[in-house]
Amino acid sequence: MKTLCRIGMLMLCAGTARAEIVDNFESYQLGTVPGGIWEDARHYVNGSTHTGDSVGVIQTTDAFGNPTQAVQILDHLGTSGGLVSRVEHTHIQHLEVDVRFDQFADGNVPNWMGAVGFYQENDGADLNSLPQAMVWASRNGRFRLFVHNTDEQGSSAETYGLGNSRWSLDTWYRISLEADTINGSFNVQIVDLASGNLLLNATREVNDWDPTFGQYNLVSMNDGEYGDPLGSIANMASFDNVNYTPTPGSAILMLGGGVMLTRRRR
Repeated sequence: MKTLCRIGMLMLCAGTARAEIVDNFESYQLGTVPGGIWEDARHYVNGSTHTGDSVGVIQTTDAFGNPTQAVQILDHLGTSGGLVSRVEHTHIQHLEVDVRFDQFADGNVPNWMGAVGFYQENDGADLNSLPQAMVWASRNGRFRLFVHNTDEQGSSAETYGLGNSRWSLDTWYRISLEADTINGSFNVQIVDLASGNLLLNATREVNDWDPTFGQYNLVSMNDGEYGDPLGSIANMASFDNVNYTPTPGSAILMLGGGVMLTRRRR
């Protein structure tokens, strides 16, 4: 009964599933969790240690030094924080987010400072145990792909390397993740926004893929500190210019070795 009540609450909070998302966070009040389609990821974490909001809208600068509003994971040490939005599941799903890594926690593994991708909501008790596909920044300075292709009781989880490109603090990256949810194929493209350089373009195929656990209906940007010892410094990351589309095409901005950068409307 408790689980059913929790699911009902989340459905009311998250609202109607969106077929498409385009959000640059300019319309939200500074210091608040973005409203409308967004919900604080702490509400999807069992036993969240965040006593208040885990994210807030900030005034900052983009990759070119221009003023912009973004969403930042706050300086809270503990369970996952971030943003979640409900979307409509389709065969091909494409998510693109600008990400800046602001602070790296000092706790032991597991510990991730920023992750972008998809989840499949079920009756599981925690966001991190749901079926998922997430691009994340590992503590060794590289980008990796994590795919959990089972329910929370299963162990079919794999971490895939994406090459030798390294991330740095205080640098804006555009992370694009496209999922073929029928065949278990994932394409990751990452661009250094300031230089326009395509850092990686990698496709990974999941062996023994079960499409039952690829019915992604949530998009999220989040972090997490679960190591032992936990440490004393929290992860912090900022997110901007979210684009979600249920089919490939115009949302894929990569052109050869560079990137077509969208201009922010003022």
